[in-house]
Amino acid sequence: MLGQRETGNETYVRGLLSGLASLDDVTVAAAIDPDYEIEENSSVAWLRLPTSSSWRRLSGDLAALCRRWNADIVHSTYLAPYRLPCPAAVSVHDVSFRRFPEFFSLRDRLLFSSLLPGSLRRAAGILTLSSHTRDEVHACFPQLKTSIHVVPAAPGAVFRPMTDEIVDPVLLRNGLRRPYFLAVGSLQPRKNLLRLIEAYADVRRLHPEINLVIVGPGGFRASRIRDAIVERGVSDTVRWLGYVTDSDLAAIYNAAIALVYPSVYEGFGLPVIEAMACGRPVIAANTSSLPEVAGDAGILVDPLDVSGLRDAMMRVLDDPQAARDLGARGLARAAQFSWRRSAEMAVAAYRVACETRSK
Repeated sequence: MLGQRETGNETYVRGLLSGLASLDDVTVAAAIDPDYEIEENSSVAWLRLPTSSSWRRLSGDLAALCRRWNADIVHSTYLAPYRLPCPAAVSVHDVSFRRFPEFFSLRDRLLFSSLLPGSLRRAAGILTLSSHTRDEVHACFPQLKTSIHVVPAAPGAVFRPMTDEIVDPVLLRNGLRRPYFLAVGSLQPRKNLLRLIEAYADVRRLHPEINLVIVGPGGFRASRIRDAIVERGVSDTVRWLGYVTDSDLAAIYNAAIALVYPSVYEGFGLPVIEAMACGRPVIAANTSSLPEVAGDAGILVDPLDVSGLRDAMMRVLDDPQAARDLGARGLARAAQFSWRRSAEMAVAAYRVACETRSK
């Protein structure tokens, strides 16, 4: 995942590595692609794979690294490698391909459907980011006997309240102007950006000075979102940045009126907790894992109700005190999550997996 701009997936791997490296009783290594630039001043051991081939990685290269490094356990995302000399822990971030197959290309649906069930059977432990996803895995794979552990994501240290002296140069470099609402996530149907654009167009009729910033790489059917921006007549006030670094993203959060995250289905929803860590109000969907992550610190709306989404945006705009209260509650909520705490939970899951495999 590292270096692949895999958005939330890469952020989770990077954050968990940092948390594991901070623990006294754990030694952690990362298997990396041949061209990945090794990070200096890190407690992580970097093990370079011989090729970037996904098939080779799963069929033999990771197993060879585990033998060479004498690993106690290997942790991968979705797909457990074959022929391992040690137990495997597998992260399943969500099962949206089962719940909303129409949001995926035929290729991706076939890959997930054919490879994930066997991977879960090979795994000695399964990690999810939320209780919601844990329950979804149980529902979608009822015959599964493997233990499932909830290990949430967390905001990185870069996500914090910032001064304008830090924020303004980032906005200038990215061509952004305040005031703006912010959406974060890849341009794909599951993120529900079409309804967000519709709601934003309604808001802008009353507040023509308001802009919308979208951060995230293109994805499946991204062209529909670009077309909707033009059709709604807001192409001059919607700015799509694509992928940005975490340091830039933190500054962009800080300058936003609010994060608007109306995703139909999420395994965690990392932008919610990142925005809260920056002290910004959050408007999120009331579905899947998002209520679990946001707690009482965000405005939760039906993601299919455009008028409800518009009203939530208007509330933040028209009630500055409510917006400040949301920001303060968000900061308190975000403080409950940390990568060190998540790493401790992951290690507990690893120990169970190792004990299970040894029996």
